[in-house]
Amino acid sequence: MTSLNETHRHHDSVEVYKTRSSPATENEQIAIASVVAFLGIWTTLGNSLTIAAICLAKRMMTKCNLFILSLAVSDLVSGLIASPLWLYRRTWGFNDWEWGDFLCKLFWFSDQSTSFCTAMHIAAFAVWRFIGVKWPSLFEKIKMRTVTIWLVFIWVVSIIFGGFIFSSFYEVAEKSEDHHVGSCWPMCSIKIENDGVTRHLVYYTVVSSLFILLPMLILLVTSCLIVWEMYCHPVVATHKSKQRKTKEKRAAVQLALISASFLIGYIPMTSYVMWTTRTRVKNVTFDYWFHVAAFFCLRLSECFNPVLYNIASVQMRNASREVLMRIRTCQYNRERTPRLIRRNAIIYYKTEQHRYLNSP
Repeated sequence: MTSLNETHRHHDSVEVYKTRSSPATENEQIAIASVVAFLGIWTTLGNSLTIAAICLAKRMMTKCNLFILSLAVSDLVSGLIASPLWLYRRTWGFNDWEWGDFLCKLFWFSDQSTSFCTAMHIAAFAVWRFIGVKWPSLFEKIKMRTVTIWLVFIWVVSIIFGGFIFSSFYEVAEKSEDHHVGSCWPMCSIKIENDGVTRHLVYYTVVSSLFILLPMLILLVTSCLIVWEMYCHPVVATHKSKQRKTKEKRAAVQLALISASFLIGYIPMTSYVMWTTRTRVKNVTFDYWFHVAAFFCLRLSECFNPVLYNIASVQMRNASREVLMRIRTCQYNRERTPRLIRRNAIIYYKTEQHRYLNSP
């Protein structure tokens, strides 16, 4: 009899788990989907415009713009791949992931590799700006090839440690209702068996310290050094030095804006991951909305970056305007071509008709 009751209770618990939906209601899920779709479109269009502005104008292919180009590619990949998969994972696929293990791992691959890549890009960009302020002659001697190798190295490291290795800690599996650390996570989450959460925590602590927290520290230190060099070490006022000072100030403003956007995006998400993997007993609703808020901050950062590129650089604004004018011209010609074809056809028909009627 006891065995029968235990079996019945186990069956009921399984049924309750399978029917348990996302902590968000249907209307809340629709609202989340609307926000993610808006941010995804904004990210895609903004970063695509930045990439086109740099690639289509030869004058824009500078050493500094290579960093911005690579960073825009990272944000674009995140917006096109990670955002849609995150939306499904946190809403309708929360407890019913039907897209297979490959797409689950692809989400974590794209999300973490682009996160590490962005963090290292910002730190490298800050170091680059500091070199330009502190040692302008050395800055001019650095070749485009060196910058390209630097950026390729960042991408390779991000793909290996943030992509292949990181995604191996995740799987699609039903989470039990007992009070373990992952009981309130979606189906596409960290592996629970074989002490997967602990191994993930150790790995994430190490790599996030190297590829997120260390870049934040580098960013903070180099920003302070740039301000110190610009305002505490005055140079002899000449026409050339004034031009250089103006250029350095614009570069500092651009770095400050990008850095602020980066910190707004990555501090909340890093805090959430550290908290949720260390806290055993937690409120499901709080965990859910904490992650949603952190994700929105992260995607807002990716949306703001293209805007900040244009705010801080006159050349970028002009190049972006040229791309938009090209698109408008192509659209105009596309709409005008059928009318021209019809008009030429009518003229040709009338000419042939007149020639036929006047022929002997």
